[in-house]
Amino acid sequence: MRIVDALAEAWDRQAGIVYSVAERVNESNRSAKPSPDGGPLDHQLAHIHEVRYYWTSKFSPKHAEGLGDAFLNGWENPISDLDAIRSLLKDSARAVREAFIEGVQNGGGPAGGYDNPVLFLEHMIWHDGWHVGLIFLGLRLAGQEPPEAWEEEHVWGRWRVE
Repeated sequence: MRIVDALAEAWDRQAGIVYSVAERVNESNRSAKPSPDGGPLDHQLAHIHEVRYYWTSKFSPKHAEGLGDAFLNGWENPISDLDAIRSLLKDSARAVREAFIEGVQNGGGPAGGYDNPVLFLEHMIWHDGWHVGLIFLGLRLAGQEPPEAWEEEHVWGRWRVE
């Protein structure tokens, strides 16, 4: 397997985890917070999309074209439709993947504030993971932490082959 394919597959797994976690956010818990001063769960999801959108627009503007906004006014109020936010997450995941692959195919040089496409992808993975952790904490504090079996299937099991 080529390294670019392995990295794209790692991104796909990461994006799948984010989407699975996004499906745990619903009308009953969307306002839960990971801390008193933290953003609600729906804001965390919208923020993941917006960061992907923003940095993809810097790294490879054509891949960000057509991505919608997950916030109504700036980065303050997420759109109310959770299904629409989840759809945006799928769209931005695809845009990041395509921008990364094209960046590698074009020689892997600097673009959009990144020294190379791998650093762009790593930033997206790191950022997604940070917010997934906050979402899990918010779910826990709301009394809706996913059970271990769910986590194994939808998070940890995506990384391993047993």
